[in-house]
Amino acid sequence: MAKRDRMSGNEAVATAMKQINPDVMGAFPITPSTEIPQYFSQYIADGEVDTEFVAVESEHSAMSVCIGASAAGARAVTATSSAGLAYMWELLYVAASARLPITMAVVNRALTGPININNDHSDSMGARDSGWIQIYAESNQEVYDNYIQAMPISETIRLPIMICQDGFITSHGVSNIELLEDEEVK
Repeated sequence: MAKRDRMSGNEAVATAMKQINPDVMGAFPITPSTEIPQYFSQYIADGEVDTEFVAVESEHSAMSVCIGASAAGARAVTATSSAGLAYMWELLYVAASARLPITMAVVNRALTGPININNDHSDSMGARDSGWIQIYAESNQEVYDNYIQAMPISETIRLPIMICQDGFITSHGVSNIELLEDEEVK
């Protein structure tokens, strides 16, 4: 039976990750997606998952970790936003052309200078031709549901997938959510 909770979109992604229990997470913080690896690393520290968390020096390296892990047969995840996704662009094509089933949470934020923290899809739209599947969520419930479905979709068709949500609108906005039981997800 499903359980109800109140959480932000970022917490919903981290909860879905916990239920999936991936093998590897390559992560580098960037606003507004920073909370995802923060929440998830706490699950690792508390022993709720047995994921290998690889804290790296850049988003480019985070995707490199995912590519290496996925190529070796591991379930790999990451999360990013804005310029972080742009910094990964070179490797997005590598992941897609190698048909690696990587799952990435993208918390959409504008790509403008000097800095802009407003919600905007210019980050993920810049990656639209990279070969990655893109699924967009309108609510926190959709963020959670989409992320739960992402890994099986990606593994079935052998393409990487990004689940996108609106920065600060769903990522930090708290709403009611219906969560699946852990065993149901597994």
